Amino acid sequence: MPYRARSRVVLFLALALGALAGCAPTAVGPMVMRLGPGSAEQRILQGGIRSGPRLSAPIAGTEGANAINDRFRGNDASFSTQQWGLAIDAAMTWPLTERLHLHTGIQGELFLPLPLPGYGVYAGASYYLGSEQLGVAPSLALRGATDFGITTSRGGPGSMAGAEATCAFSFSPEQGVSVGLVPFIAVHTLSSQGSSQGSLYYGGVVAARFNWSWMESMELSGGFGRAKVGSSASWNVPIVGVRGGR
Repeated sequence: MPYRARSRVVLFLALALGALAGCAPTAVGPMVMRLGPGSAEQRILQGGIRSGPRLSAPIAGTEGANAINDRFRGNDASFSTQQWGLAIDAAMTWPLTERLHLHTGIQGELFLPLPLPGYGVYAGASYYLGSEQLGVAPSLALRGATDFGITTSRGGPGSMAGAEATCAFSFSPEQGVSVGLVPFIAVHTLSSQGSSQGSLYYGGVVAARFNWSWMESMELSGGFGRAKVGSSASWNVPIVGVRGGR
């Protein structure tokens, strides 16, 4: 079989597998983490992997065909991929002024070899108050994500739209190094299995950003969150993340 034909077959199989066994979108958070004043002129592009809850899991796990095999288990299965996911995250920071920055991002679920079928976008703004060594940066972002109603997706089907507020407290002990504490709170409207509910997701992470090799912005983060969907379902969410860029 010619190489081009084989490539088409591989791509077709990858798309078919993604449609059959994809993932509901992950609520990556905090969406915006501004650790320090940042550049007043230079845009920063970052990419990496971050985790969060599949907020549609409590709805999808109690209704429809998924209720039997994909039952929501809350704190008994914090790392279950039915309710917790890893997402590929790419973000761009756009400086408007020295203090005011815009932030945009896209995400795709970590389903190899392609991020299918859950996709999301977010956009927000942050404002930095303080010096180069010590400061605070409140931010607000909007998010939307969906798995397009694919009934076999893990933790889904599910779609979400919402807003998140963060406030990053950061300290820079030396040039090119920033550490901080980033609490956040987010509200979403969820849609799954023909049902709509509201959700609350809040928590915080400890984050560090530093220069590493050719990367001007290597970022590590970790912490915990709490997700609450509707009036009854709530569970703890481990948060981890790594991003790099320049």
